[in-house]
Amino acid sequence: MFSLFRSRRDRTTTVVSGMDRFLREFERMKASRSVFNAQGDAHGDIDMRLTSRIEEHLRPLLGKWEGSTTWFHQMDYYGDGVRALTFRRDIFPRQTVPSLQAMLAGEHSAFTILCIVTDDMMDDSPKTSAARDFLALFSARMLITEGLANQLSMGPTG
Repeated sequence: MFSLFRSRRDRTTTVVSGMDRFLREFERMKASRSVFNAQGDAHGDIDMRLTSRIEEHLRPLLGKWEGSTTWFHQMDYYGDGVRALTFRRDIFPRQTVPSLQAMLAGEHSAFTILCIVTDDMMDDSPKTSAARDFLALFSARMLITEGLANQLSMGPTG
């Protein structure tokens, strides 16, 4: 089970105050695009294997993301090694954090799984960005906004 307290104590988790700070730290922490460029044509296949693993893991818990009002898997391909997932806050699968992070090994060790947690899946307005929190999973560390860190520290709701 994921323990935010343990990960903060062993300094594998960085907690930041908000979206702007998160985005600055995220850019600094994620792998350089040159790592993925060096994979050449194989990068697309490596990325799709990670995509498949993530979906195989989350689908039994959350159902398919296609047409879902609770979660979404960003399938746009940017070649930057970032797999982006959006979750409605009340169903964020906190118990999957360790297993998702464990996927970032071997050929996926330079990849990042970015989790966006939101109160409203349909609202993409910058005015409501405060209603979003972020968690970036790297192979050996995490970056998380304070709001989500507090939510995870309090435990499951409902």
